[in-house]
Amino acid sequence: MLISSSAIAYNLFLPSIPDIGRAFDVPSTSVQGSLIAFLIPYAIAQLFYGGVSDRFGRRPTLLWALAIYVLASLACAGSTSMTMLAFARIAQGIGAAGSMVMVRSIVRDLYDRKQSARALAIISTVMVFAPATAPAIGGYLHTQFGWQASFIFLATMGAILFTYCALWMAETNVVQGANLLGNLRALVAGYRVLIGERTFVAYSLNIGFIASGMFAWFAGVPVVLIESYGVAPDRFGYLMLTGTLGAFFGYASAIWLTGKIGVNRMIVLGTFIGLLGAVLYLALPLAGVLTPLAAIAPMSLFGIGLAFAFPSVMAAAVSVRPDYSGTAASINGLVQYGTAAIATLLVGALTSNTHLPLAWVIFGTQSLAMCAAWVGWLGRPAE
Repeated sequence: MLISSSAIAYNLFLPSIPDIGRAFDVPSTSVQGSLIAFLIPYAIAQLFYGGVSDRFGRRPTLLWALAIYVLASLACAGSTSMTMLAFARIAQGIGAAGSMVMVRSIVRDLYDRKQSARALAIISTVMVFAPATAPAIGGYLHTQFGWQASFIFLATMGAILFTYCALWMAETNVVQGANLLGNLRALVAGYRVLIGERTFVAYSLNIGFIASGMFAWFAGVPVVLIESYGVAPDRFGYLMLTGTLGAFFGYASAIWLTGKIGVNRMIVLGTFIGLLGAVLYLALPLAGVLTPLAAIAPMSLFGIGLAFAFPSVMAAAVSVRPDYSGTAASINGLVQYGTAAIATLLVGALTSNTHLPLAWVIFGTQSLAMCAAWVGWLGRPAE
């Protein structure tokens, strides 16, 4: 549920964009900018959460993040202008980042490298399922209760999580002292150590490029389906869900397959399958196949690759230096959502009546992911 609250905050309100624009008397493109307003601070904040939790503990860090998330979600619901909504979305992104980093760090606290990959395979299923289903849920909430309902839903979820964690969550990391200056120095030292590890950098870039392909698709395909291919707005959320079916099956297989072939091979295999999906996604519009099915179906193959690679590469990244696992998780988050923000901006800039520009972006990100996977393979630790 922690992962869900973080993941769906990005795009739960997508069906409400036209009505928000009318309510604030701004074009829909201005409202779409709130996606970037969320993603950029979401990425940057992750750089700090992991290191802070390494020094001060997972539990207090998570509670502060959830408190920010709840207040920001309420501010979104109560916004009276586009400017107010944009600032509230920035704060919401900062709060949501904490849940994502803490879940990854807690998994690494509790399990070894291979067990972490299996646990993250389960968690990653939620990471794909939640944003894929979010537009459909948001559409229902909007139809029944108005555009504010999505943000109230997020605030309620956050409040429930805050209460549960405050009452029952145990600390999984030994707090390393209370000297603030010493903690900050150790925090900076952790960043230096990890950035100096070539294998860690390769794993982090692999995470970022794989994720940016999926986020580019989330951002670009609704516009193509609705405005160019004639799909009704109340159906596009369900169609997006069908495009992620491959990921669901992939994660179910990944839990078993990781134990058979190991983390290192899963990273390379999954990244290669994802690249094949990206090649197919590009080949269809280049061949003149410009249909809703062509804009959705190949992402199932991409999703299988993502499901195979993502949990293993996340587990591998935070295992390069286990003593800095929280810091590693935060750097991974920065790279993942930073590259996703860049890909989202690129998709928005490449306007077209077809999904061909979107296909080029996805192909480019997965080609870079394959390069990063190969560098990681060359520096892989023994299993």
